[in-house]
Amino acid sequence: MRRLLLFSLVTLGLTVLTPSTSVGAAADVHPEWGHTAAHGATIVKGCRGYTYTYALTPPDGYWALETFLIGPHGKQYGSGYFLTGSDPLAGPGSWRLCARSTRPGTYTIRARLTVDNVVESYDGWLPETTFRLRHRRR
Repeated sequence: MRRLLLFSLVTLGLTVLTPSTSVGAAADVHPEWGHTAAHGATIVKGCRGYTYTYALTPPDGYWALETFLIGPHGKQYGSGYFLTGSDPLAGPGSWRLCARSTRPGTYTIRARLTVDNVVESYDGWLPETTFRLRHRRR
C-alpha cells in the first residue's frame, strides 16, 4: 500500500510539474498498451456527462492513466485519472461539459500511461481518439 501511495504521489508530482504543452507533444505512442474510445454526441442544454471508455494492457507494474479532452482549436476541456488498485484495466470515464462553454467540432482524447515496476518506469501515449460534438438540430 505504501508503494502504491508513493507511486501515486510521484506520478501526481510529475503531472503537476510537466508543462501543459506536453499534452500535445509528439512522444512515444504505444498502441500495444491500450486505447480509448468515444462516440459522437449532441450538445444539449445545460450540463451533462459525456462518456468515453478506456482499455489497457500495460507492462507489469503499477500504472496510472491520465486522459485529456482537447477541443477545437486546441482548447483543453477536461482531464481524467485512473490508477492501479482503484480502477480496472478497462472501464468508462466521463467529462462534464456545459452547452454554454462547449463548441461543436472535433474533439480528441489524448491518454498518457505511466507504469512503474520498481526496476523500470515506462511512460508513453496511447493512440489518439477523435469524435464529434454537434449542436442539436432545431
